[in-house]
Amino acid sequence: MRLNQWDFYESEETRLQICVLTGTQAVILNFRGEGKFRSTPNYADDIESGERLSPQNTGKAPFNSPTEVFGSGEAVEKYIASIK
Repeated sequence: MRLNQWDFYESEETRLQICVLTGTQAVILNFRGEGKFRSTPNYADDIESGERLSPQNTGKAPFNSPTEVFGSGEAVEKYIASIK
């Protein structure tokens, strides 16, 4: 995933976006990106530090309040499948 112009990490292939709250959460956003990346590429795997995956449950930063985390891989897959 590559850093886009809104400071979210975005999949270049699927446009899935993640907002990384360093050291705590990686919130999978419920809307796709537009492929507008920063001119200097930065990738999410360069900074990974044990964040827990969370769903977006609010429309404003930090996008996950109250704090929720996914309980299983199946829950992550179901959530991602619901994102248009």
